[in-house]
Amino acid sequence: MPSYHLRFVGQTALPRNLSQQDVEEGFALSDKDVDAIRTHFRGTGRLGAAIQLVMLRATGRAPDALVGLPKLLVQSLSKVIGSRATDIASLRTLYAATRTRSEHQKWAREHAGFSAVDQATLGELSESLVALAASAVSVDDLVIQGELWLFGRLVVLPGDRVIRDAARAAFAAQEEAATRAVKEGVPDRLYAATLSRLYAKRKGRTGSTVLEWLRTPPGKQGQITLRQITQKIAFLKILRVHEWNLAAIPLARIQAYAREVVHRPPSSTERLSDDRKRLGSAAFCM
Repeated sequence: MPSYHLRFVGQTALPRNLSQQDVEEGFALSDKDVDAIRTHFRGTGRLGAAIQLVMLRATGRAPDALVGLPKLLVQSLSKVIGSRATDIASLRTLYAATRTRSEHQKWAREHAGFSAVDQATLGELSESLVALAASAVSVDDLVIQGELWLFGRLVVLPGDRVIRDAARAAFAAQEEAATRAVKEGVPDRLYAATLSRLYAKRKGRTGSTVLEWLRTPPGKQGQITLRQITQKIAFLKILRVHEWNLAAIPLARIQAYAREVVHRPPSSTERLSDDRKRLGSAAFCM
């Protein structure tokens, strides 16, 4: 499978600014493709079938419509298969009959070696997403991994909602496992003390919380910055963070939970459910 195809996997609409190199590398037709198209179709149907074929190979999905595609792509395919200018103009009405669209898509699947998604494949996808969720940083990230999983097996990608629902379920299962790991790895007494200290006000004119102080990024290299970092490490040692055990949570997930705390106002984090707040706070302190 050409690696450049991965750029477009899962997309239902291509960027309008496709370059000539994009078209040549990601949407090319071989001599065998051209012969097959000319053998099976006539007139405007040849261009429609060509578009279905290159879009399936590049994105894993059939295009929603033949209009609105990048002009350079349509012109390039038209030139390769020898279509006329009138064929391009007629694309808008080519799929007025649903049967024509179905015939083109079926031919493209068979010619490209793709298979339609079925319940057995969706079951395998769900199982794989549970494993992939261990390193995914978000549901969106997991959806992309699910699309690549199907694409790698030459399965036509279903609608976004089908993959997203499976991704949400897998991601939720991993979060439940991470929450259990925090409860087992961070004793209640240490967590209670940590929470109390994180949202306490610091002394001084700013009135900021300890959490805001901890999440402030380091400044330029120098003695002042080194002293500030040392103070933060010393504070975390007081919380006995070094005694916590979060080994059951993949590092990528710990980092993702920590980033959420960094980018969210402390007041918003404090209002989260206890489990969610516990998970984020523990990851941030690690």
